[in-house]
Amino acid sequence: MTPTAAALAAVAAVSTVALAGCGSESDDVEGDEEGVVGVVATPSDSPEATNPVGEVSQGEPVTGLVRASLNNSGTADSDAEGEPVPVASLENGNLVIGSLADLADVAGGDAETVAVGEDCTTISGTVDGVVLGCGSTVRIFDNEGTETSSVDAPGPVTSATQSPSGTLLVSVEDSDKSYWLDTDGEEIRSETMTATADGVTLVGNTRNSDDDGAPEWRAALIDAAQSSVTDLGIDDQERKAALRIGQGVGTVSAGIDPDGVLVASDPRQGQALVYTLTDVIRHTQSVPTGDGTWAVLWDSARELMWVSTTGDNTLTAYDLSSGTPESVGDVSTSADVRHIIDDGSGDLLLITADGSRELIPADDLPRKD
Repeated sequence: MTPTAAALAAVAAVSTVALAGCGSESDDVEGDEEGVVGVVATPSDSPEATNPVGEVSQGEPVTGLVRASLNNSGTADSDAEGEPVPVASLENGNLVIGSLADLADVAGGDAETVAVGEDCTTISGTVDGVVLGCGSTVRIFDNEGTETSSVDAPGPVTSATQSPSGTLLVSVEDSDKSYWLDTDGEEIRSETMTATADGVTLVGNTRNSDDDGAPEWRAALIDAAQSSVTDLGIDDQERKAALRIGQGVGTVSAGIDPDGVLVASDPRQGQALVYTLTDVIRHTQSVPTGDGTWAVLWDSARELMWVSTTGDNTLTAYDLSSGTPESVGDVSTSADVRHIIDDGSGDLLLITADGSRELIPADDLPRKD
């Protein structure tokens, strides 16, 4: 366990945050929630950007941006810890997979571009590839862009992910259930979770590793309209717990490494929040940010939380190791940043609402002392 992850676990152990179900009026929500529950939060517009750091290039708007591999997955072909991992975007009916530099320059780079169709509307990263939701079909691709399998879902897919064992976790339109499916698409079980699930992030942790030392992989199921996160076991098909994410979740991120950390933005309250998924999900830290909080990234390699604020076109790095997030520096960005991704190399890629890409080298980024 890394020093920051250990500190977060210690904070979680003494946290007094209530672990109430998200459908209950006793949920951990500050302030008057009458006007926000059921309404999806949206990003604020940016002023014109001045001197964004790094290299800026044009591109297509993206539906999602994820890593297409994770460290220490416990699979034979994805355990190259410390090596940059591929990243993937879903854009304009295409799945694009490659390095950060490839995605920063899709037209001129060496990215693998696969035409998947406009009906593919969701993407999530797995330990060695990506999962797409395409209409009522779940499609699984490896980290080089080869489609390895597909299964039918119980309805139009709103979120889907897969554990290293092959078990799928899926949510669909007009259903408050989550469905666990085997590799053939057969339903293992289903359970009522949340009304309008629309995203899922795979979170690994080594605290609950198996006898071989392979991490446990859990799913953080996001319902933007309810501003909630539900912690689900994939292989054990179990609902752990659920919490609110402030008063309006923007984006969430877990790290390349399986340290159990999930970070999220709450643009309505102008804050970033930190959760741990070990025994059960716990809210451990939060920090006020600049105006227009939106894209966040948990950089497990450097143990920093990156937060983009559209009100001032700034990317700020926060050190979480003390138990209270502390800013270690910031850089200027392009306007209207919507996505941030890393690959373990130290560089970061930002993508804006209009598809512009901002590739920031590690040497231009703030770092902990």
